Amino acid sequence: MKNNKTILCSAIVIALLMAALFSGCKKTDSPVAAIVIEGLGFNTTSDAYFSTDGSMTKAVSEAEAMPIAAKIDFHYIFYFSDDEPGFIDPVACLQHWYWDDYYTAWSSTCAETRFYTTTLTKAQFDAAKTDQSKIGEYLNDAANGTLAPHAIFPAGSCIGGRVSSSPASVTLAKGKIFGFKNTTTGKRGLLYIRTDQGSYWPVPVTGNGTRVDIIREK
Repeated sequence: MKNNKTILCSAIVIALLMAALFSGCKKTDSPVAAIVIEGLGFNTTSDAYFSTDGSMTKAVSEAEAMPIAAKIDFHYIFYFSDDEPGFIDPVACLQHWYWDDYYTAWSSTCAETRFYTTTLTKAQFDAAKTDQSKIGEYLNDAANGTLAPHAIFPAGSCIGGRVSSSPASVTLAKGKIFGFKNTTTGKRGLLYIRTDQGSYWPVPVTGNGTRVDIIREK
């Protein structure tokens, strides 16, 4: 009888140890995929405004953007004197600056966006599509979390467009990756300037469009 009790106790101890072992080996949660918009086309005539919240599949005109202004966090611009495409924070467009090229008063309820320079590769960008936690990891890195400089507009409010100096602004280029943050929601993302731009890009021979891929935290 004593042996039976000993065997039973041993069996219980082994079962508890096995349960603890398997509990410790439990799989971690699967990565969460980011919001992904690929092959997105922008131009200043009909497709200049966009929301990165996942509700839009294409950029829209100013008339289409005005009723949904609170969702808009991207504004595409083009400086024709120097053939420079770019993006600017819609809230910055609400104010008059020393350069008044992009003033649009209707944008008062738009979301503020801050742009960051990065040294990211396309492989890193692609990795963040299926694991949105990488976006935060990248932009927490000092090399990838620097507000885009500009001498006229607030730091981080403009990339591309009319070129400034002291500090020098950044320009768009094929294959370049920028970070961004919607300061209203706190959501961060990455903007990839695609390599399959139109003929003679950025010179507006066949239009002033720019093609990009965008990924953003859900």
